[in-house]
Amino acid sequence: MLESSSPLTLTEEQIEKLRTDTDNGTANPLKGYQDMIIFLDAANAAGTDTLDDASQFWYQQAITINGNDPTSFGNIFIHAATAYGAAWDGKTVDFQSLSNKIGLAVINGTLETGTLQSINSMLEDDIGTSLSYGGMTVGGWGGSFYYWNTPFEGTETVGQAIMADPEQYDKFIATTANAIVVTGNTAIQELGLSFNSGSITNEVDQFLNILQVGVPTIVDSGVQTSVKAEVIARAFEEDVLGQSAAGNPDLINGYQYVGKSWFNSSGWVATANAGISSVNVTDIRELNTLRTTRLEEQDTRSGDAVTNIYSALAKAANAGITGSMTLPSELQLPAGSTLTAGDLTASKVTLNLPALPTDLVTATIKDVLADIAPAISADFLAPVVSIVGTGLTDALNFAGNILTDLTRGSSSTSSYGAGLSSAQTTHVAPSSHHNPFASLFA
Repeated sequence: MLESSSPLTLTEEQIEKLRTDTDNGTANPLKGYQDMIIFLDAANAAGTDTLDDASQFWYQQAITINGNDPTSFGNIFIHAATAYGAAWDGKTVDFQSLSNKIGLAVINGTLETGTLQSINSMLEDDIGTSLSYGGMTVGGWGGSFYYWNTPFEGTETVGQAIMADPEQYDKFIATTANAIVVTGNTAIQELGLSFNSGSITNEVDQFLNILQVGVPTIVDSGVQTSVKAEVIARAFEEDVLGQSAAGNPDLINGYQYVGKSWFNSSGWVATANAGISSVNVTDIRELNTLRTTRLEEQDTRSGDAVTNIYSALAKAANAGITGSMTLPSELQLPAGSTLTAGDLTASKVTLNLPALPTDLVTATIKDVLADIAPAISADFLAPVVSIVGTGLTDALNFAGNILTDLTRGSSSTSSYGAGLSSAQTTHVAPSSHHNPFASLFA
């Protein structure tokens, strides 16, 4: 795959097929995307592709998103982020109409230029349509995390635009955290992944590895480690600790709100973690603005998706009762395929989880502790001493095995999966594959 990118020139025959299938760029965007993937696959097979990984990934994900594949992790993530970002602003979005408009804009660009466009051009269509038609802001755009370092307004990147505005940054953290919670919990439900209660170190490590399955771009994206850690910590606090994705309104960037003074001015005091956020807000007026927004957004949701990890584990167990689990489309089977009770063996599906970057795990734990330390005893925090990053304790835990422990009255999920799959699971180093999902499954 290429690190640099230039548009992929299409043949006249390919352009005519795209024009015919989309009624000259006015209809059938899903069919248009399918045509584009066929063209892209042909170029890859011939060794003539000129698009980089990020551009190819965008086209691949566009099919599952525009087609609203209910089992696709990428589609679930984008739907959750879009719905949450809109709800943050008190709006709703007709997602399919928005997705269709984006698709037709990309298709028309292809028909006009005779090429499959590279990511920079497509982002102008994607973000531009989302902001103008969807009424969204860049902090609530679902692609912000993966395309963080991509220019979309002149030379300004997506990440620079977000970090220049503390309110957009706070919205981005909440929106992305909620989306990865929803997607990670879907991975639990579809694959029966395990999660065992323990020290914060152990829980964060397991949580990160679950995200490697549902949201592998959490590690692969170009977002700086400190920002990734803030997002993951917020997601952990929502999913595992039951807090709001909007964040604690009384603890922002390591500054604790202490109420109003006799003169009705808001009081903030610096904790030992003051300045921990990548966007270092210290001005009282800005802290007050963020606090007001967080208070308003405490109950913001992206629909009725599961945002509590223990509920997700229970749903996976229920799938074991019914003898059927939905298989994610990233396993390259038709959308909606199911695993029957007879298929629930470790030999059917194994995970290839690369070791987690130690700096990301460490930074995430630091952010979690900075947020929860005021309510947690020093004895509880003591176990946070070592970092393990070798992959979900080598466990692929199917729903039937979770059910076994739950019916015995266990307070945590089963570790039975470790015995099932640890001998068969191969750990591989991350590769530069254009589809980050495919390398996770053997």
